[in-house]
Amino acid sequence: MSSLLACITLALQTINSFESMNTKPVLLTVTGARPQFIKSAAVTREVASSGWRQWLVHAGQHMDDGMGQDFLAELKVPMPDARLHPSQSGRTPRLADMMVGLAKQMDEVRPNAVMVYGDTDATLAGALAAHHAQVPLIHVEAGLRSGDRAMPEEHNRILTDQLSDLLCTTGPTATAQLIQEGVDPSRLTEVGDVMLDVALAAGNLAKARLPKGWPEPPSSVLVVTLHRPATADNPVKLKGALDALELWAERTGGWVYFPVHPRTKACLERFGLQLPNCVVDPGPIGYLDMQSALCHADCVLTDSGGVQKEAWFQGTPAVILRNTTEWTELLKIEASELFDPELLVDSNGVQALTGRLQLKRSVPSVVGSGLFGEGLAAQRIVAALDRFLG
Repeated sequence: MSSLLACITLALQTINSFESMNTKPVLLTVTGARPQFIKSAAVTREVASSGWRQWLVHAGQHMDDGMGQDFLAELKVPMPDARLHPSQSGRTPRLADMMVGLAKQMDEVRPNAVMVYGDTDATLAGALAAHHAQVPLIHVEAGLRSGDRAMPEEHNRILTDQLSDLLCTTGPTATAQLIQEGVDPSRLTEVGDVMLDVALAAGNLAKARLPKGWPEPPSSVLVVTLHRPATADNPVKLKGALDALELWAERTGGWVYFPVHPRTKACLERFGLQLPNCVVDPGPIGYLDMQSALCHADCVLTDSGGVQKEAWFQGTPAVILRNTTEWTELLKIEASELFDPELLVDSNGVQALTGRLQLKRSVPSVVGSGLFGEGLAAQRIVAALDRFLG
């Protein structure tokens, strides 16, 4: 009898625990592209120990598992609760499919809030779906502006900010931008950058390893990521960038470590361009391998918003192959510099870019900089969520 009573007691405790978990408010989180999986890692861990229950949706902007799923496993983030499979025939049908899929998820899950990250099409799809479902929307990385309306990401940022109820900014520059645009300050909270949270947590592991395919030391290594249409979709500028990589290698005797983005690979094939012999393309790499590459590089050339920050997080100078950046703080502290890809249409521009990549520069330390929350962004986001919707 006593053992039966013990079993009944245990069963009741389990039921009560399950019911208690299900009474927690639900946060539906939208991810869909490589940077968002990384950003979600820090917040997911913080949500797990909070009074919230997360429902993670992979919106499918990047369908290749090498661009998404590996990050979840490596960063110990649970697999998504739902995964969408939108059309990949073009930006408009993909955006429409993501909106429909996310709307269905919101109708089934009935979340108390929806969280989106950054500035991808998945971000905008989540924002529009939440707005139509009348669910409070939280935008992480709100207020960033490059000033370049030719970038799809700029449109996504502006529209998502206009639809958001709680706007989590990375610092004073983004906050001031939103106030200038007329956003009510009561909807704003400065939290820092969740990518810094993750980078700081992974820093020692990144330093202690070399990424797959890394050239034998003591070679000089230039790390490269290029994928934006402004360069990748233009055969002349893309060839100019490749010529600069080859010239850098000739002058330094070094190697170029270039994990070629699937989009850029397709452009190379379409234009009949070949990677120079100095380029090592390791294929898709995980988060820790990328951080390790940035940590051990002499310099970084990128057109990515995330990589330009991560280079600084890992102590390496970067040249940004764009004429604007949303991360103006990096320019002010001279952690990175801009190079206009329009200059790559002739040999003078190729020579100029090579010269910028050859410069030996040090970057200021992240610790003590006062920028991007210094590792506390995820904690602040969950605290802001509690205050805003509590």
